[in-house]
Amino acid sequence: MRRLTAALIVILLLGAGLAVSAHILIDRSNLKEEVITAVKRQTGRDLTMARFSVGILPWPYFSARNVVLHGRYGMQGEPTLRARDIRASIALMPLLWREIRLENLTIGHGSVFLHRDDEGIASWEFDPQPSMPASSSRSPARPTAHWALKVGSAKLDAMQFDLYDTYAHRSGTVMIDHAEFDGLSAAAPYLDIHGRRGNTPFRVNGHVGPLTLFQGQNPPWAISLGATLGNDGKQQDWMNIDGQITDTRHLRGFSGVVRGEMASLADLDVLFPNANLPALEGVGGEIGIYDADPRSAEPVRSLQEESLQHILTRLGVNHLHLHVNDAPAWHGMTLDAIHADADTLSSALTLSATMQSSSIALSMQGQFGTLAQAGTAWQSGFVTPLPVSVDLRDAARLSGAGLTAHLAGEIGAKSSSLSLEGQAQTVSVLQAALHDVTLKGHVERDASGTVQISGMTFASHEAAGSVEAKAAAPLLSSVDGRLHFDRLDLDALSGLWRGPVSAPKAEAGAAAPTAGVASPIAALTHTSAPQTDKNSSAASSSVDRKSEVTQPSYLLNDLHRFVRNGHGAIDLSADTLRFNGADYTQVSGHIGVDAGKVTIESIKGEGNGLTLAGHGLYDSTLDPALVKVTFSPLLVPATLAQNLLSIPDLFRGPVMLVGQIEARGDTRAALRESLAGTLGLSMVGGSIDATRLGPYLGDAARAVVSHRDLNVRCLGLHARFADGQADLDTIGMEAGALSLSGHGRYGLAQGALDLHLLPRIGFGGTGASTPVLVTGTVDSPQAHQEASAGGRFEVTIGGSAPDTCPDILAASREGIPGEAAAAPKKHSQASELLHGLGILH
Repeated sequence: MRRLTAALIVILLLGAGLAVSAHILIDRSNLKEEVITAVKRQTGRDLTMARFSVGILPWPYFSARNVVLHGRYGMQGEPTLRARDIRASIALMPLLWREIRLENLTIGHGSVFLHRDDEGIASWEFDPQPSMPASSSRSPARPTAHWALKVGSAKLDAMQFDLYDTYAHRSGTVMIDHAEFDGLSAAAPYLDIHGRRGNTPFRVNGHVGPLTLFQGQNPPWAISLGATLGNDGKQQDWMNIDGQITDTRHLRGFSGVVRGEMASLADLDVLFPNANLPALEGVGGEIGIYDADPRSAEPVRSLQEESLQHILTRLGVNHLHLHVNDAPAWHGMTLDAIHADADTLSSALTLSATMQSSSIALSMQGQFGTLAQAGTAWQSGFVTPLPVSVDLRDAARLSGAGLTAHLAGEIGAKSSSLSLEGQAQTVSVLQAALHDVTLKGHVERDASGTVQISGMTFASHEAAGSVEAKAAAPLLSSVDGRLHFDRLDLDALSGLWRGPVSAPKAEAGAAAPTAGVASPIAALTHTSAPQTDKNSSAASSSVDRKSEVTQPSYLLNDLHRFVRNGHGAIDLSADTLRFNGADYTQVSGHIGVDAGKVTIESIKGEGNGLTLAGHGLYDSTLDPALVKVTFSPLLVPATLAQNLLSIPDLFRGPVMLVGQIEARGDTRAALRESLAGTLGLSMVGGSIDATRLGPYLGDAARAVVSHRDLNVRCLGLHARFADGQADLDTIGMEAGALSLSGHGRYGLAQGALDLHLLPRIGFGGTGASTPVLVTGTVDSPQAHQEASAGGRFEVTIGGSAPDTCPDILAASREGIPGEAAAAPKKHSQASELLHGLGILH
């Protein structure tokens, strides 16, 4: 019986094959028309071909050349398909029910043009024609049944795909070197595509849903695809997608799992050159996605009405395991070893990363609600706030040794609220260091974007105080705040104004080093490398060298932008301020910013017998800009004062400034040239670098001066600025066995010197002095013995040593009272000299 059944089937197949073959041999053009008609009926498109041939051995087949499938009716542009060669075999069994099923349909050496116009009409959407009702009129004989056309399997060879989508503003070209499609008429067709985008190869293979989608039907569409990008090798990018879409035409009801690994997310720029993807390195993991809003309240007629943004807002995630090795730097901060994980919708969304800048490395571990809460916040555009809890700790003991911090609160589009607590063993600030630091406070942002810092307190060994601030949106357009110190120890923070790195001690005759700052205004924003001296704390000298750089350009740009366009009012105050071993109380000041005008006013304080006062103004609204500063008086570190005056970094200690200076200009050179006014600089106590001072004293005096720091009893300078020059009417100093007086001129632009000095070296109750002329520049001073009016070179030996400090201080302070110099020591000048030379200790 089985053999009989098999024989009958073979006979039927052979009979059908012979019948069809005979039909083709007899009426070949009729079959061509049937194919064209079938394509028209099932796609709504016109099909043309230059040559059509058929054969019957070893099985039925056909081939065609120069085939063109035209675009949709009314659409402009290229035909949807052009192919030089198309060939296929015809399956025998389907012929029994009048179906032409093409197997191994091969399309080669052509192009596919995918076009969507401004109205969203797409060439890849087909319009099957409805079946025509049977005619009621009687006609003889010929059957009217139509042949159906289906494709069982297909191949592509050397086909170019062009996308021109004016509706979504996308376009591009992909070359398909070879592609195979199998089971196209089944429920799960298989595809294997090898192609190139530019010079980068890619491959896509796997199963997709039924192709009846392209005939206007909308079945559930399963998908299981794998893709690779780049050449074969260990670094080849890959991705797998498994899932389904219940409403394919409207891209709704999607769900599935995406897995993959990419050396860099920027690799996708080859496929999507206008995507502007961030340069994330080492991206990979697994993510489960679903349509969080499969039934939208607003009906969508077709897929072209859905933008990518709308699709992403509907994107739900039901589990997540992602990692990123490196992220691009943002404001000098890089993110490394990023991990995001959540097992289920009810699991916490955990995020971990290492954040690193040039001076700090922090390990971050945080929870951002549950995965469901994060999804709701994402889909609502963060209208629904997201709870967060983040812990930070020092990852590599750089400038924040032992640092830990905790952030908790919620973030949202309308408002955010975060509480902050932190502590650290050591935190670097420029070239200074804070020890045993604690910080606690609250940060809020309201619906207008205004950020408010409240209840922010801090404490360390060096400082303790509080911060209150409010910054309006856009940020840095308006800032109001208060910075108050309960106590502030500037002696412990001397690294804040540390000057250039000290050069090795020079031999006799060596030139004095430059001050490192070209103009007074440059000193206001100049950040130089630290200098280690005997007054520096051990912590300051151990600060990470990575922090010894100028401020990042983006910080200066933000500051300049705020000064030009912003508004602000910042109050500074300190209950107790310690400076050079003395305590100052009730120190305060106010900084105001008003669209290009910066004022520093209400500077005041009490201590060490002084009443401090001063104010400053920078007005860029004038043309040229105006800088005006008044000291009446003000105490500043010696290094900062020397930078302001563009003089060598000679002395250390507290400097008292008096006077008023102003300048106009938009460049440093213009400010130097226009600098006018008077400025007095005085110091009681402190020290002076004898090695740097030596080149200003002449060979005779320099030979007997110590090569180390000298303790200063008093020092005074008074200058009058005009026409790019500083006329020094007072130059005076007493330091150990050395005393100095004189006057001169200093060129601000080139640092040219014309100084007339009278150094005196005391010994044995007497002393010796000779006039010295100093020329050259601050970079290379040249000291020579100066002749008298009669042309003689004189050396004065003997005579008493009067106390010149009162006169020096009075002249440099313009009569304003200040700290008096210590009483002269009673031991002999010879002893002073031996101590200065290091012979006695």
